[in-house]
Amino acid sequence: MAPPPSISLTPPLVSLVVPTRNRAASLDESLKTICGQDYAALEILISDNCSDDDTEAVCRTWAARDSRIRYVRHAQNIGLHGNHNFCLDEARGQFLCICHDHDVRDLHLISAYVAFMQAHPSVGAVCADWDLIDDDNRRIGVRTHQVKAVTPGLEYIEQTMRSGRTSNAIPGAMIRRAALGDARFVPDAPIGFGDFPLWFRVAETWDIGHIHQCLWSWRQNSVSHSARTIESIARDYDVNLSWYCDEHLKRWPEHAALVARWRASIRRYLFWALGYEVALYYRSASIPARHVDRSLFEIMDYRLTPEQFRHALTQMKSYRSSLVEHLAYMSLITLITLRLTWPLGWVSRHQAALRTVLGLK
Repeated sequence: MAPPPSISLTPPLVSLVVPTRNRAASLDESLKTICGQDYAALEILISDNCSDDDTEAVCRTWAARDSRIRYVRHAQNIGLHGNHNFCLDEARGQFLCICHDHDVRDLHLISAYVAFMQAHPSVGAVCADWDLIDDDNRRIGVRTHQVKAVTPGLEYIEQTMRSGRTSNAIPGAMIRRAALGDARFVPDAPIGFGDFPLWFRVAETWDIGHIHQCLWSWRQNSVSHSARTIESIARDYDVNLSWYCDEHLKRWPEHAALVARWRASIRRYLFWALGYEVALYYRSASIPARHVDRSLFEIMDYRLTPEQFRHALTQMKSYRSSLVEHLAYMSLITLITLRLTWPLGWVSRHQAALRTVLGLK
């Protein structure tokens, strides 16, 4: 019996786009789980941002063995966000995924995403939970998100603004072409949290999906773009999210009260995030690797310089808004002045519980 006219037997084309620069070894490893996906209708675009290592040789070797690969090499560096935008512009699929050159994926990831998207036509982007791994592919953390399978877009934006965390991650999510529209990365925007405005643009008119399984792995090491202190990345968060608030208000002037609440959330999140940074300064020992809910900052196990520490305190002071935050800052300074800092070290070891108490979930 022939299927109803509304049902297509042709699987939708999915574009797996790979922006890369100077990561030949990890790219070679990553392509194994990109090209090895069990979903058939794929195009694979590799955009080489003027690498000067062995990236070109790796890409041409893979392209020779897999006809689905289209390799583009840029003659000059077009920037991280520019390279991502090139990939978004060139992708031809109904769905697309940005696959970073140092991560790995379950070979069923794309099949799971396509099935989810087809089952939820209101969803503009979907992501699965993910593991954090080191250079030896050892699991050093996990990111599971207590969110609904389908979250209304504005609720997703509100939740992300409040918590400082997104259930969508740019190297692990799938985007519906129709939902992406003309949304792109801001070319000269700070790198940190640069994907948040893109997700928010999608979420203005589409729902956001989530699969509660760890189906991909984020590789965290010293050369990752995320390997930065809170003190150094706080400005990126402020600039990128404040810019988005400005732009959202231009498109949706009737959302003035909503945007005002988002701006307050930005300041509140940064105040407490910087407080956590200060607390980390006084930790007495590293958090054991068996604690899979460790933050990236615990995993990196760094110590601020005295100058960075003073800057963190200055930033924290500037983001105070509520009476509670003013009192918390005064208490923090008092503890530091009296050299009674063990409570701060204790707090740094219970960041997940603290986020819950402060409503940063």
